[in-house]
Amino acid sequence: MPIRPENAHRYPSNWREISARIRFVRAGGRCECSGQCHLVHPGGRCPALHDQPHPVTGSQVGLTTAHLDHTPENGADSNLIAACQQCHLRIDAGHHRVTRSITLAARAAAAGQLALESIAALAVPVEPTPPSPELPAAAAAAYDVPLPLELPTPQPLITPRETPRMARITATIKPIHDDKTVCTHPVTSTGKPRDPESGCTGRAAYTATCSAGDWTATSKTKAELEYLRDVHFGTHITKPVAAVPANA
Repeated sequence: MPIRPENAHRYPSNWREISARIRFVRAGGRCECSGQCHLVHPGGRCPALHDQPHPVTGSQVGLTTAHLDHTPENGADSNLIAACQQCHLRIDAGHHRVTRSITLAARAAAAGQLALESIAALAVPVEPTPPSPELPAAAAAAYDVPLPLELPTPQPLITPRETPRMARITATIKPIHDDKTVCTHPVTSTGKPRDPESGCTGRAAYTATCSAGDWTATSKTKAELEYLRDVHFGTHITKPVAAVPANA
């Protein structure tokens, strides 16, 4: 499932590699749920396969990695499970209800506190300001003279130095024919062309090239290529450079 930006810091820096290993190496591209979602699966394990139609919902499966204890910091293999979208949502359903209740309660408490403070402010008596005594004409004239006002010299605005954004690294996976040309024809789950008269020879493999130009790979299965791609993406993750003291 997508990681919320506010929770991204809770995941290990090599989470992509960990998730890919769980989904495609240990699970072999198949959902590992064996009842954690509180459903009874035929044969004891969910039959959903990555990038294939879901046997129940019919939607395309995008295999994810779920935390059984709902704690992103706990990346132990025993706490991780490869799950299809349906199983993942059901595994997290109870946790989502609890966090939603806490959030709504906090909002209600905050709104109630603000309302009480507003009402209390209206109940505080305000002392009327007594009228100032009238001054003689001579004294009043002295007060009419404007005093010199010294304003601070305006300082130039300091604009923060903009940090150039890094280009997003991508590597789109494409099906190819035996002659390495990209296959754009409709094919079956086994790679055979749906329309024999289209001239398509069928899907023979998958290929992907990194937009940075430093990696290209080909594989018979899309799941294996996704794993290799995620491992390669990990090589582009750089640690932030420590700030240099001004007096250095």
